[in-house]
Amino acid sequence: MRDFVIMADVNADTTPSFVEREGIAIMPQYYHFNDGVIYGDGNTLASEKFYARMENGERAYSMGCNPDRVHGIMEQAVLDGHDIIVLMASADCSGSYNTVCVEAEELMEQYKDARIHVVDSRLECAAIGLLVKQAVALKKAGKNFDEVVEAIESLKNTANIFFLVDHLDFLVRGGRLSPISGMVGTVLNIKPILYFEEGKIVPFTKVRGRQTGKRTMLDQLKKLDPERVLVSVVHTVAEEEAKEFAEQIRQELGMEVVSIDEVNPTIGAHTGHNALGVAFCAKL
Repeated sequence: MRDFVIMADVNADTTPSFVEREGIAIMPQYYHFNDGVIYGDGNTLASEKFYARMENGERAYSMGCNPDRVHGIMEQAVLDGHDIIVLMASADCSGSYNTVCVEAEELMEQYKDARIHVVDSRLECAAIGLLVKQAVALKKAGKNFDEVVEAIESLKNTANIFFLVDHLDFLVRGGRLSPISGMVGTVLNIKPILYFEEGKIVPFTKVRGRQTGKRTMLDQLKKLDPERVLVSVVHTVAEEEAKEFAEQIRQELGMEVVSIDEVNPTIGAHTGHNALGVAFCAKL
């Protein structure tokens, strides 16, 4: 039986230390402003500078996976004798899922023994990261390719992410939120809490003020069994607030917060700075 490796979308928001320790190959995506410089896949821009440019009025753009780069990453794994499980961001939010699927099909046609399964997580950010962490744990526990695929395809239905943003116009401009939803939030100065429904970002509810938003997210977490859920807190250049929120989740709800993750700029281009959220997934 061939060994297999786990790969992940860069938007899974897994930390570099975790990626390196577990040997996870990342499917890079890219971002840029209007100056022609492309960032991503090693050529990165510090978060503070990235969001400062957005605050100063520059528009940030995100770009999906490069097919040739994806092909090369997966082909090397196949040549090394590995099958592949790839966890990607929602196909309804990014074309990168389809890019990876096309390259996977080509490789399986070329290398008849290779097996590549591409997971459409129907999610973004740390919610995918939680699935990646559990896929790694399953592999370490001795589960085979099919068992890991079956478990992750099931687990993704228990995962989601609630998040607050300060700047709805970025989400509307990037096509992640409908113009009507964005207009309502901007005109009334109401902060929506957003989440994923059938692979798409949709408003969950609307609140006035950040503290009310955090309390609302906590109220949603209270509905979950603390013994059977993993949690990650996510943010865009709001690390101290994210740490405080994570501690609040631990203290008030007794839940395991496995990581505090900064959102990748390819998603930050749509959320802007000061986004704060909480991802969760059922525990194996």
